[in-house]
Amino acid sequence: MKKFVVKRVLLSIVILFFVSMIIYGIMRCMPSSFVENKALELSQKPGAKSYQEWLDQLNSSYGLDEGIVQGYFTWAGKAVRFEFGDSWLFNQPVLEKFSSVIWYSFALSLSAFILEMLIAIPLGVIAAKKQYSGADYAITVLALIGISLPSFFFATILKWIFSVKLGWLDLYGIVGRMHDQLSPVGQVLDMAQHLILPVITLTIVSIGSMMRYVRTNMLEVLNSDYIRTARAKGLPERRVVNHHAFRNTLIPIITLLGGTLPSLFGGAMITETLFQIPGIGYTSYTCITQGDIPFVMFYMLFSAVLILVGNLIADILYAVVDPRVRVN
Repeated sequence: MKKFVVKRVLLSIVILFFVSMIIYGIMRCMPSSFVENKALELSQKPGAKSYQEWLDQLNSSYGLDEGIVQGYFTWAGKAVRFEFGDSWLFNQPVLEKFSSVIWYSFALSLSAFILEMLIAIPLGVIAAKKQYSGADYAITVLALIGISLPSFFFATILKWIFSVKLGWLDLYGIVGRMHDQLSPVGQVLDMAQHLILPVITLTIVSIGSMMRYVRTNMLEVLNSDYIRTARAKGLPERRVVNHHAFRNTLIPIITLLGGTLPSLFGGAMITETLFQIPGIGYTSYTCITQGDIPFVMFYMLFSAVLILVGNLIADILYAVVDPRVRVN
């Protein structure tokens, strides 16, 4: 197991190396006038350095004054030391801005993820146990609705009902107007209230695929020979389903769970933008539209690391759930 993990970590480092080269190459393909325009904009601020000084600093920061290979290693050397420069849009270090917004995305995604698991897995198991029944058809319709609903459409419907018509919740933002006057507990409750609609949006549009996935795999396991043998021995149906069948259904489900790590920390760009939640998704979208190259490069590299780590965790969990993986 230790040898397997070491091999996967080394392979992930190689993959990350090539991904970072692609990210840097994309930056180098952007028009040089963009950097020049940014230098001109910064030089016009009160007390700022001259245009030429800003231009030289920006080109030097990202290796644009060198060849593409040497420039990449200049940028990568700084990235390894966690030096990603200053955000052009927010005028503060990239990592400082990142640390101030990531926890909003984490709270939003983790809440939606927990609800998704609590709803999708039991409903998928029920649909498989009662195949072709009324419950199965109802769950299938619910799953198809969740899969088919675009998040921006469903979020708009929720805002129209609960914010515009009923006035129960605010349309945008993470805090209310009186947030600073509230007690610490009240501030937490205020933020939680603003996360209700985004969490519902993420949960509803995500549970459909998980429910269908659990149902399909559960049906395959329930039709296996060892399940029929367990029933023939007189074991209670609850033990057959929950202990024997569901445990073997976990292996393919782990594939999906390993891929949830990027979504937990990577942000939900569309949902956060619709509700203007100042998380990493909404921040990165703003930086992309405003041409904030330092933050965008960091965000793409951060997303690549999350995906690689998520795949590694999924592979390790395979061995935890199924001992046969360790033997192989």
